[in-house]
Amino acid sequence: MKQVEILEKTPLLDEKGEILTPGYCVYNNYIYNHRDVKANPMRIKEWDFYQISDKQYTVQMTVADISFGGGGNVSVIDRETGKRVDRLNLSIMPRGKLISSKDGFTPHFIHNKGNNFDMRIQVTPEKRILTFEGFDFKKKPLKIYIEMDIMPDLQSLTMAVPFKEKGHFYLNQKVNCMPARGRVEASFGSFDFDEDTAFGVLDWGRGVWPYKCKWYWGNGSAYLPDGKIFGFEIGWGFGEMYACTENTLFYDGKAHKIGMVFLEKDETDYMKPWVFTSNDGRFEMTMTPEYDNYTSSRVGLIGNRCHQVFGRWSGEVTLDGGEKLDIKDMTAFCEYSDNRW
Repeated sequence: MKQVEILEKTPLLDEKGEILTPGYCVYNNYIYNHRDVKANPMRIKEWDFYQISDKQYTVQMTVADISFGGGGNVSVIDRETGKRVDRLNLSIMPRGKLISSKDGFTPHFIHNKGNNFDMRIQVTPEKRILTFEGFDFKKKPLKIYIEMDIMPDLQSLTMAVPFKEKGHFYLNQKVNCMPARGRVEASFGSFDFDEDTAFGVLDWGRGVWPYKCKWYWGNGSAYLPDGKIFGFEIGWGFGEMYACTENTLFYDGKAHKIGMVFLEKDETDYMKPWVFTSNDGRFEMTMTPEYDNYTSSRVGLIGNRCHQVFGRWSGEVTLDGGEKLDIKDMTAFCEYSDNRW
């Protein structure tokens, strides 16, 4: 499989609303404009999803606009005890009005506000600052302040993938390797994120999706014994991936593109080991599950069911130049998601 790398600024869509050049880039060179989409406006989906995790806690903050609905969402999870708090600020028929970011790096500010719900996302060239003040679903106070550092010239993974259906596409940028620090005050207790052990990931997505879609997505970042940051991004099920895979390694801020990744696991028990291999031999990892962040929002014919499984990852990866990295007990996740949207 020859992967197509986009090295210059390129319009994402042609005059018919089809992807002009499917492929990937380590700096987001695709130019996306909501107005260029030719599909039914009610099928457009846009989101900025942040997840911050250390060895025990996970915070998720999302602003999503899927045309007929959307809003802001916050989740705080203690993966050791299973305790969690959540809050949603729902918007009806936003149709592309909720999110201002042009890509994952261009400085921007997003403010999602509702009744006892105040979420702010500030992106500068050096930092991402996430804050929330309000109440959870049980009307208990919830307060979040998190800063993530962006190292100079940080590379990421952006891919543009078509679906079989005309006018359907997926533009996605994953930003790894962002050390995080901050404080969370929730009803089950307060805790701090330390930049030595906590990392954030941004999932920046834009697209027109089929009604039914299933995927796998795995991601993680950690310091290695040499003091440098390693991260990985893997995934499949996101359309016709003939021009690129999503699979990428990150080391010291640089991206290393790899081939197809395959998974062996027990389909009846998500808490048994997940074994990952790649066709180029550059991603050989096993995840030992510790926590299944199972969520289900299926109401009638619309919604999502997702097993987001966190665990300890160990194995070996190989960089572009042939250097091998031994990975031991890295905290990361892989999810299986079944969508009807």
